[in-house]
Amino acid sequence: MNIFPGSREEVERLWKIDLEIYIALEISNIRMTRAHMLYDNRPLESIPVTPIRWEKRWEPEELFRWQRTGGIIVEGKVYGRLRFTVSDPFSGSQKWRYVVLHIEISKALKRKFDSLSGKEIDPNYGKDKKVSTGYLMSSYKTSASTDSDKIDAAEAKRMITVTELTRLTENKLPETGNVISQAFWCAEEDIEKMELLQGDPVRLKTRGEGPFIEFIVKLDNAGSATAANYTGGEGAGSSWTDKVMSFKGQQDVPQDEGDGAEDDEWDD
Repeated sequence: MNIFPGSREEVERLWKIDLEIYIALEISNIRMTRAHMLYDNRPLESIPVTPIRWEKRWEPEELFRWQRTGGIIVEGKVYGRLRFTVSDPFSGSQKWRYVVLHIEISKALKRKFDSLSGKEIDPNYGKDKKVSTGYLMSSYKTSASTDSDKIDAAEAKRMITVTELTRLTENKLPETGNVISQAFWCAEEDIEKMELLQGDPVRLKTRGEGPFIEFIVKLDNAGSATAANYTGGEGAGSSWTDKVMSFKGQQDVPQDEGDGAEDDEWDD
């Protein structure tokens, strides 16, 4: 006795449709779970703290290379966030609390200092020259200025990488594919009042020759600062925002073959 309505072929066809719907729903659930893992926008204070027991004496000035003159200015997006507490066998109950921001680097500059006074001066933004490569106005290439303080993402990463710190974060941060990224460290007390979520655009500058954040601003879609921390003092931070972070320029295309037009690489 056939308890199913219709022919056997009809029943098999309905089962096949049900199976396809089930598979589609499962794939959708997997994608949603994956998206949640990649884009975790919990408030910073709710991110679990990872304790680190440093076997040597924890010396931030040496480890983050603060004593060396240098640093970079970076623009990019937050791709991941971590929280750490560090202790060592030599400092009793003292603990150091840090937030690590995983930043996709899109643009970078070297910080510049006066050789005599040691005071920071405005970096050389340089002027990339667009040189025509043919008779068509749309045919040209970009030639970088040789005296610019601009650097590419790979060079920026190389300049501030500290191997000991990289080992602490390399297996805890999400993969970024072919995009060059860097884990930047900041004292938790210096950033706790900023709500930085994954995907937020930021600009920051590092201190010394390591990945420690001296100053960071959160940007809106137009590139304007909406929130900032001032680890170096409000005056210094405000000046930096005014002079460095609001730098904008106009992009021109060469009009004649062989002629060049200046372009500010901060504006894509």
